[in-house]
Amino acid sequence: MMKQYLPERQRYILRFLVEEYVDTGRAVGSQTLIDRYPLNVSSATVRNEMVALERMGYIQHPHTSSGRVPTDLGYRYYVEHFAQSSTLPQNDQIMIRHQFRQVESQLESWLQLTASVLAEIAGNVSMVTSPHMTLARLRHFELLSLQDRVALLILVTQESSINQAMIHFSAPVSQSDLSSAADRLNEQFRDLTVPEVGRAVLMLTGIDQAIGKQVAQTLAAAESGERSAVHHQGIEYLVQQPEFSNSQELGPLLDLLRGGSILSVLLPQLAENSDVQIFIGNENVADELRGFGIVVASYGVGNQVTGLVGILGPRRMQYERSISSVRYMSQLVSDLMRDLYYRA
Repeated sequence: MMKQYLPERQRYILRFLVEEYVDTGRAVGSQTLIDRYPLNVSSATVRNEMVALERMGYIQHPHTSSGRVPTDLGYRYYVEHFAQSSTLPQNDQIMIRHQFRQVESQLESWLQLTASVLAEIAGNVSMVTSPHMTLARLRHFELLSLQDRVALLILVTQESSINQAMIHFSAPVSQSDLSSAADRLNEQFRDLTVPEVGRAVLMLTGIDQAIGKQVAQTLAAAESGERSAVHHQGIEYLVQQPEFSNSQELGPLLDLLRGGSILSVLLPQLAENSDVQIFIGNENVADELRGFGIVVASYGVGNQVTGLVGILGPRRMQYERSISSVRYMSQLVSDLMRDLYYRA
């Protein structure tokens, strides 16, 4: 939270300068602020206040222009004082919920739609990670015979994460035997965690024990988060931004997004926080992200199943729109997952 006090006039000059620069991408002069915003003071007064804001580090003077542009500190002040509590307009909320009603009730469909909707309404790159399970619970599993001694395990967790593994038996096992075992063990294992399945396996024998061990291992792999994916949309919005028209910064970022490693560079700077977090320019830990603004929030079911929803764009992004969009989408996906997770 920003602690430095700014007089009201400086606060609003900084606010209007940020908003004008976000809209136009051009350095902002005092006369532009006088002409377009309700400051009710002279151009000379605005210039003097801008000099004071520059001295304090909130704005800076590009070499190629007589106007001013916000610094990271200026954007931070704007976010903390004018954008942090923004909410998404009701019409947008209705439109988004209508879109979600058109897709099937599957987690993967929701995540893909979330990425698409976020990119469209924020006009920047969206990032949505698959949920990481801190405490995976089994919904059900199926067994399919592949060979006499080999079966395919298809395991579904409570949040609809689908995981597969092979089971090798010491003797031939028929599909009929596999189906019977699956019926027995599904009844016994339903809604159990990894440790609970492990303890139950100790009481089993024969093919039930072999199946139970693999169920526990597969559930543990799902819980580890190693299979987490990153959905992203909106690269086309980013490349159209004037900041990146001749920039070398996009290459490393695109590699992070396409390779799915964006999560590993974001995690070190994330706090355990249920609300939206904003990182601007040099506030980002990773060098690859210091030319960007990032707005991110977690979604999930309590602290058991969590993922990330976020927007990545230039420092000159529409923070109010991005914050309200990310906040709303994280809450919406959390609500959908809660219904799915606790569905009978």
